Amino acid sequence: MKKLIMICFILIIGISNILLAEGDVYAIKKIEFQEINTWYANYIKNAVKQAEKEGASLIILELDTPGGAVSDALNIKNTLIESKVPVVTYINKNAISAGALISLSTKAIYMSDGSLIGAATPIYIKDGKIEKAGEKEVSVMRAAMRSSAEINGKNIKASEAMVDESIVLTKAVDGINLDDKTLLTISTDEAIEINIADAKANSVSEILEIRGLPKDTNIKTIEKTKYDEISKFMLSPIVLMVLLAMGIMGAYIEIRTPGFGIGGAISIIGFSLFFFAQVSLGEATWIGPLVFILGVILILVELFVIPGFGFTGIAGVVAIFASIFISFGITNIVQGSYVVLFALLLSSLLMIILARFLPKSTLMQKISLTTDTKNYSSSASYDDLLNLEGLAFTLLRPAGTIIVNGKKYDAISESEFIEKDSKLIVTKVEGNKIVVTKL
Repeated sequence: MKKLIMICFILIIGISNILLAEGDVYAIKKIEFQEINTWYANYIKNAVKQAEKEGASLIILELDTPGGAVSDALNIKNTLIESKVPVVTYINKNAISAGALISLSTKAIYMSDGSLIGAATPIYIKDGKIEKAGEKEVSVMRAAMRSSAEINGKNIKASEAMVDESIVLTKAVDGINLDDKTLLTISTDEAIEINIADAKANSVSEILEIRGLPKDTNIKTIEKTKYDEISKFMLSPIVLMVLLAMGIMGAYIEIRTPGFGIGGAISIIGFSLFFFAQVSLGEATWIGPLVFILGVILILVELFVIPGFGFTGIAGVVAIFASIFISFGITNIVQGSYVVLFALLLSSLLMIILARFLPKSTLMQKISLTTDTKNYSSSASYDDLLNLEGLAFTLLRPAGTIIVNGKKYDAISESEFIEKDSKLIVTKVEGNKIVVTKL
């Protein structure tokens, strides 16, 4: 009877190895000290999808990270747990903070010599100092670590101690001593001893050997491509901030100058690249761009159909800002808020600089000069127009064209929109800049 049981056990192991060997093993190569961010969450998701689609038998995620955003770590956690192909982690030096959560979310953890895992409490930077996040964020991370450890049969208490320094561990009960003032961060041997890691391995080949896979198992490597480099660059918060600032600045320039010109082009390029990065390279859907277009339409209606600035214009502005936050998604709302805030500060600074210095610059005067071929003034000095009355030849929004003494001039309304054919007066002249007020 014992021999029969032994034979059955050996057959089961053999059949399991054959089934596992049916597909290739996919190794997602590490990126040195990679921050856990939106780009990396999308990168891992695409890699797992590729392995699933091509019938992989196993995915080995090679990890070296100092941590990063909790929201992105949670996204990666969900991707790994829901994967149709078993995923194991190969910690090749560091799985700190969010990296610890990612590791615990896989079926097994293998660590190279000299590697570390732990210190997973959420933090933020305030006034240049690193501070622990509030209990709400800590509670979410602690629960995520606990649930991942439960699913994959790891040391639950030790995983929580990586997040909460108040948890005490003892050698007799937990396999390691830890006081109530220290977060748990452990080495390779310690992680194996307390059932956080499964075994020591210094290469992908060693992992295959430990798992009992055939030596001739085909290993396919997933590495960062040039496309990934571009998407990583485009999705960085600094680049997104600059693109938003471009969009806002371009819109400001367009409003302050008559006709459609360089300002409108800059605005379109800035906002288009922003949404392209979020939708095509990131996780955003088309809802954000569609809401943005709706906002632009509402503002155009306000400008050209019902001049003034009422409900339609306000709704348009709200829709535009809502579209930007929608593109970041609810899990990255904090990062989105910072990007929008700094984009507004940057664009405001540039607006002040433009308003103060650009109208007086030689370049702006050359751009602003008009060529008079049909009763259109091209004079470089308009001081003689001060306090003269005229008519609005076009809608001023606030920029447009006016007629004074039978000649046309580019002008800007001082404080409000001025309808076509309205009577007005020139209140200020600064070089080529003519400012008017409605009578």
